[in-house]
Amino acid sequence: MSPPPALASRVGVACYPTGTLDDERNPLRPFRAGYWFGGFNGLTWMMTFGTPMVLLLEQLDATTLQVGLVTSAIFVLYPVLVLATATLARLGFRRQMVTAWVLRAFFLVVPLGIAIHAPEEPAAWMADAVVAAVFGFCFFRAFGVACHIPWLASILPDPVRGRFFATEHAVTSAVGVVALLGCAALFALLPAYTAFRVVYSVALFGSAMAVASLLRLPDGPRPDPSPLREMLPETRRLCLEPGLFRQYLFLTVLSSVVGSSFVAFAIYYLKTEQGLPSSRILTFTAAQFGGSILATWIMRRSLDRVAIRRFLQIGSFVFALLFAYWLGIVSGESDWLAAVLPSFFVVGLALGVNGAAHTTFLPELAAPARRPIAVAVFGAVAGVLQGVGPILWGAVLRTGGGAPGVDETRFALFFGLGIVLCGLHIFLLRGLPETRSGIPAAA
Repeated sequence: MSPPPALASRVGVACYPTGTLDDERNPLRPFRAGYWFGGFNGLTWMMTFGTPMVLLLEQLDATTLQVGLVTSAIFVLYPVLVLATATLARLGFRRQMVTAWVLRAFFLVVPLGIAIHAPEEPAAWMADAVVAAVFGFCFFRAFGVACHIPWLASILPDPVRGRFFATEHAVTSAVGVVALLGCAALFALLPAYTAFRVVYSVALFGSAMAVASLLRLPDGPRPDPSPLREMLPETRRLCLEPGLFRQYLFLTVLSSVVGSSFVAFAIYYLKTEQGLPSSRILTFTAAQFGGSILATWIMRRSLDRVAIRRFLQIGSFVFALLFAYWLGIVSGESDWLAAVLPSFFVVGLALGVNGAAHTTFLPELAAPARRPIAVAVFGAVAGVLQGVGPILWGAVLRTGGGAPGVDETRFALFFGLGIVLCGLHIFLLRGLPETRSGIPAAA
């Protein structure tokens, strides 16, 4: 498969297949560095936003509000995506993303430094410093994420785009399983702060290797300029005018009212209210990523043949079952805790289905020339609205007096609301059109 002439002139034909039979059988071969990026980036991601970060905050006597702030950081800083599109025409996709990924790595020094210090009685400022570092990390991450999907969509062959994103999700999840099982062993065999030192050293290594992988991907054609003065009117137009963008934005936000907070607070509940050891909780999260691997691997070829709404409906149905299971646990069915491990595997199945489907469908919200700004606006608006959820839930679910813990009555209401919203989401998804060519409208 040869690149389009305009694209080949920018990146060089040496980056693309030369027409060999092997290349024709595997059109994604020139983009394998994207899988390496997903793996190494996932390694850093697991440490920075996964269970280890929640466990570090718990070690520092953080409250549910601080856990909620860390969970929401990635979302509330998504408006940076819109501002970041203003520099894409000047810097290009690859240069901007590499710069952002280098700068974000410096903020990992904060949790690593606290782990090296290893305070027996953590000062109040330490949890605040970790929260601030996560926000700094997320700021530069957003600056780079503005490039990610538009860049890949501009260089990937359209007929196999879904297969690439699903495979990338599977690779990232596989790395997550290995990383979290390794973390579980660390926390079981080493003192807590020693384990945290290893964890955040590995996270820094993952950041460096992710940058090296990005440099191996071909750069795409630079998008049209997006002057700052046009961003507010464009944001208003996309969000307020009837159409696919506004419809999909509403559906995404609806599904995240409870969904974006679920995993973090479930882990926090198991640690503070059930007293489960960190090593055991990490195996639960490893099972979650195992579920994501299975889901994305199974669906990777069907993503380019089946309407996206079918996958999203399946994901919401599975989440409804999960919320019902957790509602039983917090309502007093303590025997159900025996099934926590397989329940996290099911969480991974649902997240894998939703993640691969969402990433595949997102480029369809705008024409290629305006795709960067449309994807950025979508991420910014959805991110802010999604980010408000964990903050508010963190304030609602905390126990009185500022002590670590979760109010179980309010947590039960949390899961009850989640079941209702999943049912509404499944119903409304029936009206989501399929815009990709070659896929039947009623597939």
